[in-house]
Amino acid sequence: MKTKKLQASSRYLFVFIIFVFLSVIPTSAKPVTYIKEYTYQASEMDSKLSCRIIALEQIKRLLLEELGTYLISETAVKDFELTKDQILSFTAGIVKTVILGEKWDGKSYFLRAKVTTETDELVKSIDDIRRNQEYHKHWAEMREKTGQALKEIERLRKEIDDHKGGKVRKEEYAKAVSELDAMNWFEKGYALKTAKKTKKNEEAIKAYTKAIEINPNYAQAYVGRAESHINLKQYQQALRDSEAAIKLDPKLPWAFNCLGEAHSGLGRYPQAVKDYNKAIELDPKYAMVYCNRSHAYFKLKDFSQALQDADKAVELDPKLPYAYHHRGKAHDALKHYQDAIRNFDKAIELYPTFASSFFNRGRVFLKLDKREQALEDFKRAASLGNDGAQIYLKKKGIQ
Repeated sequence: MKTKKLQASSRYLFVFIIFVFLSVIPTSAKPVTYIKEYTYQASEMDSKLSCRIIALEQIKRLLLEELGTYLISETAVKDFELTKDQILSFTAGIVKTVILGEKWDGKSYFLRAKVTTETDELVKSIDDIRRNQEYHKHWAEMREKTGQALKEIERLRKEIDDHKGGKVRKEEYAKAVSELDAMNWFEKGYALKTAKKTKKNEEAIKAYTKAIEINPNYAQAYVGRAESHINLKQYQQALRDSEAAIKLDPKLPWAFNCLGEAHSGLGRYPQAVKDYNKAIELDPKYAMVYCNRSHAYFKLKDFSQALQDADKAVELDPKLPYAYHHRGKAHDALKHYQDAIRNFDKAIELYPTFASSFFNRGRVFLKLDKREQALEDFKRAASLGNDGAQIYLKKKGIQ
C-alpha cells in the first residue's frame, strides 16, 4: 500500500514539476494580424488600374500605421529611439501586405487587405535595418518619395476637380500615378534583395525591371538591379545598369558605388578606386564605399591605404561588420595578427554567419600555429558555404 501511495505521489510530483518547468519557458510571440478595408472613389481621369495603384498604397499605409503604433507601445522597438516614420519605413520593407479581396464597380475601387507578422522576428529585422546605415537611408527615402507622390496625386486631382487644369494636368496626373506604381515595384525589388533570411536576387531583378518599364527614367531602379546583378556575380549586367543610372542622375553616389563594385568584380581595381572616389566626393559619409575601396586597395596590395579606408568605415558606422572584416584583412596583410583577430571577432559578433570572416580568422590562427582554433573556423566557414574553407578541409581529408 505504501509503495502504491509513493508511486502515486511521485507521479503527481513529476506532473507538477513538468507544469512548473513549462510555465517558466519563454514562449515565442504569437503572430500579430491586422485587417483593413479601403475604398478609393474614382475621379474623371482615373482608370481601374490607377484606382488600384492608389488604393493599394493607401491601404498599406493604414495597415503599417496600426502595426507601427502597436510596435512602439508593446515591444522592444521603443528602446531603439526611432521615430514613428522610421518604423513605418522599415516595416514597409519587411512585412508583406496580402490582398484578401478587391472590387471595381466603375466608380470606386474597394480593397480588403491584411498584414501578419511574428513580433519578435519583426523587431529583430527592424534592428538589423537601423544598424545598417545604407538600408536605413534607402528605406527612409523610399517611404518619403511615395508619400510625396501621393500628395502630388491628391494636389493634381483637386486642381482638376476645381477645373483649374485641362489636358496638361491630366497628363501630369497619369504620370504621377505611374511613378507611384514604379516606386511600389522598386520597393518590392529592394525588399527581395535585402530580405534577412532569403535574399531573392532573381525575383528582385524582375521587380526592378518592371519599375524601369513603367518609368524608364528611374535611376534608383537601375542601381537596385545593378546591385542584384552584383550579388549574382553578373558584373557586365551590373556595369550596364550602373552606367544607365549615372546617365540619368550623375549625382547619385549609390550608382558610383555599384559601378565600382562591378569594375572590382571584373578585376579592374584601379577603375573601381576612381568610381569609389566619385561616390565619396558626392557623399563623404557613405561608410560602405570606404569598405569597398578598402577591398580594391587590398587587391592592389596597398595595404596601408586599405587599412585607412577600413578605419574610416568603422568611424562612420561602428555597427558595420564589413568595415571590421576589411580592417582585419588589412591588419593580417600588415602582419598585425592580434589586431586582425580582434577585428574578425567583431565582424562575427555583428554578423554571426559571416563565412568570410570565419575563414580569414582561421587563416590568421594558422599563422599563429593555433591549429585547433583554425580548424574550428574553417569548419564553420565551410558549413556557411565558403569555397576556400571547403577546399582546405578537402585537402586535409576532413569531412
